Amino acid sequence: MDCVIYIRWSSLEQGKGSSLERQREDCRAHAAANGWRVVDELVDDGISAFKGEHASSGALGAFARDVRQGRWPDGVVLLCEKLDRLSRQEPKRVFVWLLDLTDAGVIVATVDGAREYSTGNLDMASIIEVVVKAQLSHEESEKKSQRLGAAWAAKRRRLASGERFVATRRAPAWLEVVGSPARFEVIPDRAEIVRRIFEETVAGFGKQHIAKRLNLDCVPPFGRGDAWHASSVQKILRNPAVIGELHTGTKARGSRREMTGDIIVDYFPRIVDASLHQRAEVAMRQRARRFTGRGRRLVNIFSGLARCGVCHSRMTFRGKGRKQRADGSWVHEDYLVCDGYQRGKGCKNALHYNYQEWETAILDPIVGEALREDRTVIEADVRELEIEIAMLDRSAAQVRKQAESALTLAVEVNRHETRALYARLAEEADIKDAEVAEAKMRLRDLQHSPSSDEIWDRVEKLFSSLNSEEEEVRFEARNTIMGAIHALIDELTFHGPENRKVTFKVASERIVTVGFHDVHDQLAWEMKRIDGRALGTFEFEHDPRDEPFDFEDDASPSGSSN
Repeated sequence: MDCVIYIRWSSLEQGKGSSLERQREDCRAHAAANGWRVVDELVDDGISAFKGEHASSGALGAFARDVRQGRWPDGVVLLCEKLDRLSRQEPKRVFVWLLDLTDAGVIVATVDGAREYSTGNLDMASIIEVVVKAQLSHEESEKKSQRLGAAWAAKRRRLASGERFVATRRAPAWLEVVGSPARFEVIPDRAEIVRRIFEETVAGFGKQHIAKRLNLDCVPPFGRGDAWHASSVQKILRNPAVIGELHTGTKARGSRREMTGDIIVDYFPRIVDASLHQRAEVAMRQRARRFTGRGRRLVNIFSGLARCGVCHSRMTFRGKGRKQRADGSWVHEDYLVCDGYQRGKGCKNALHYNYQEWETAILDPIVGEALREDRTVIEADVRELEIEIAMLDRSAAQVRKQAESALTLAVEVNRHETRALYARLAEEADIKDAEVAEAKMRLRDLQHSPSSDEIWDRVEKLFSSLNSEEEEVRFEARNTIMGAIHALIDELTFHGPENRKVTFKVASERIVTVGFHDVHDQLAWEMKRIDGRALGTFEFEHDPRDEPFDFEDDASPSGSSN
């Protein structure tokens, strides 16, 4: 007779012990004693049977579905250590599940008591036995869940009151719990890997690219995997433990973890400073990559910013790879086109803005602002103030979130206490915002503008990398520029078709217009202050060639340029 062994334990901690080996040896010995041939072994690792999750998404659930679909012959034995390995749900649910499985031709057997349950032997005594065992198992799990819940609630209250202790020996992969009383200790090599992941994210690399670089450098992964994956990089980037925070939650046995909204600051040792963490979050929000042409990777640095001046639709990136002109030169036919025009939504702006030429024209007046740094101040002072600002920002965001929750509660219950709580938190949030603004002013005062020669030296170096033949160099340069551009300007407006120009606001202080010089018909830009005072102009020595260009799937036979 064929036999399938089922093994389960509820927590990861149990899996580290002898639970697997004990259950496996007992079941195999029992099968051998009965002359059953073990043909498969099902294991649900760290899955609770209290809520029945294992019976729907685990190995046991998959086995039951296979039985119903006829993939197992009648008379197959499902053997487990005890009945509560199969389920710890309410007695009624356990009995119905057992009845369905035995009606499908399965013999359910347990090592404990050498019991067998099948469609032919479920008499009154067996039914009572099943119900009693299920009731005892369910009550045991219920009490354990309540005790654990109360214990964790007490721990959360102690942590919230300012007491610091190790609440659980489970720790992030870059920390270990040592000593008595227990304390967290940083694993230096792993902490360096985490910092590298954040630094490469700020540099513009995506999680897939970071994982690849780690594997190429033979950096050992955390956990049991044999290589780094994008998902493991993502988990590290999203883990608040890197800046020392514990985000508390509750988890009933057999159910998913639910966050309480409470944040314990400085619970873990910080291994990533607040400034680096904040810049990584900004980089992840701003990243928008494109793969265009024939395998040529290009970052559209205006993605999410460029809008049509006629219908306010987004400007989409279009490209058909390389094209040879009449003079023998090769160019990349990349364009920004109004999405409203090309989708036939009535917009008359049919211009196809040559991406490469207009990118240069747009970047020229603002890249100096984007790259402004002070090389004369002490870098440590600037860095310290940047970290302070990032921490104040995060603290202010947490208070604002608490104030929003208090406001919702005040509206729901309409009591004086909740209204007073909201008023106090709202006032605290205003104070925090003022502290952030004051710190940012101190940072601006600390820094001053470098010389023009220094600025343009940086600009020329970065510009030379934007279209480098080396993909890594080009990719990093374009991502660096993209992050700076998105931080400085809110929107680029592409006007047309009669008057070709682009307008945008830089750092909420200056208005820039990029268009054609009336006399020379060449691209030129003009910069003014918000109050209208002129700051400077510049003319280019080349024609941007916004030429008519046929797209195979375009809404019209050809996109006109003038």
